[in-house]
Amino acid sequence: MANILVCTVGGACAPVVTAIRDYAPTFTCFFATTGTRGSRVTVDGARYPCGEGKPNIVTQTQLAEGTFEIVELDEPDSLPDCYSTMRSVLGKLVDAHPGLRYVADYTGGTKTMGAALVLTALELNWELSLVRGTRADLVRVLDGSEMASLVNAGEVRARQVLNEAERLFDARAYGSAESVIEGIARSIPLSNELLRQVNQMVALCRTFDAWDRFDHAKAKQLLEPYQSFCVPQWRFLKNLTGERATGYETVMDLVRNAERRASRGRYDDAVARLYRALELLAQIRLRQRTPPLDAGDLLIQALPEKLRAKYEALRDSRTKRIRIGLRQDYELLAALDDPIGICYREFANRILNGLSSRNNSILAHGVVPLSKSDYDAMASLTTDFIGAGLAALEIRIDAPQFPHWGDLTR
Repeated sequence: MANILVCTVGGACAPVVTAIRDYAPTFTCFFATTGTRGSRVTVDGARYPCGEGKPNIVTQTQLAEGTFEIVELDEPDSLPDCYSTMRSVLGKLVDAHPGLRYVADYTGGTKTMGAALVLTALELNWELSLVRGTRADLVRVLDGSEMASLVNAGEVRARQVLNEAERLFDARAYGSAESVIEGIARSIPLSNELLRQVNQMVALCRTFDAWDRFDHAKAKQLLEPYQSFCVPQWRFLKNLTGERATGYETVMDLVRNAERRASRGRYDDAVARLYRALELLAQIRLRQRTPPLDAGDLLIQALPEKLRAKYEALRDSRTKRIRIGLRQDYELLAALDDPIGICYREFANRILNGLSSRNNSILAHGVVPLSKSDYDAMASLTTDFIGAGLAALEIRIDAPQFPHWGDLTR
């Protein structure tokens, strides 16, 4: 039984009568057309508007006053008008009758009315119904053979939701995409094929969400069964987790992460990641030298004699440690004639200008939100410098950006 039934009404009364009798709703809403040749007359018109000596639909189904309403459509062939009216009416019916079962039968009316009702029902999560029967020809169903039956709209609704999830995935909103997809599996029975697609998409959303949060170990675990879908990303991820790594993969991962933040308009976040990538490049290089140097706890004994006094002066009186920042990291590498340090000499002015802009960010030392042009300038500097530095070390890293959904399904 349906508690609330809405029907599109056309020239034939029998399908609507069948739907009301089969579903026995507590409240019925008719969408009918106006005018002298409209379908409104078949709902509650005088005499025998249903033909063959049959009274109107309300009389045939014995609907009591107050248990139905009639909504007239002035433009039954205008999809925007029909959709707008139906969406408003169905929404009000749910608000007025909460917690009931809602069925939309789209058998009658114009093709546009039926299409508008289907769109509205799918959007508002109503059940869909169609009156079927034995066909005598391609035009009519034999009177008396009609039966109302529900339409399996679950997979249609599921594919609509999957399309929305794909849009969120491509917008780098992986957590939101996952939430949308999980809602499908919990609310709609799915075929084995569609369930396989849902499981796959949830796994990939979780993979790239974890990777986007720098949880590389979890991302690798989740991506392994689907590695064939994105081979370049899989190879990079394996290097990030230590397999055949150069040590500088994390630097490039930060750059790619910054690109994703910028694509969503998060320019302060993006520039903060670029700053960290520059800082990390120097820190890794210091650690890889012989003897290794730690920017967070610099050992004077590991430095050449001529540099010790300069860095001894930087020792913190409280912690007794020597800690150096980004600019000092690179100046030390330059003083050591390190390949990265030599590159820094060429880029020093650009880097210092870029850092000045970054320092104005509310995520650094300022209060001004950064713009796209601020990010673009910092991104150009960062990629140019990191590229030159890695080339000087004769290191090449293939660090692909995260794929779009279409790339995973080709």
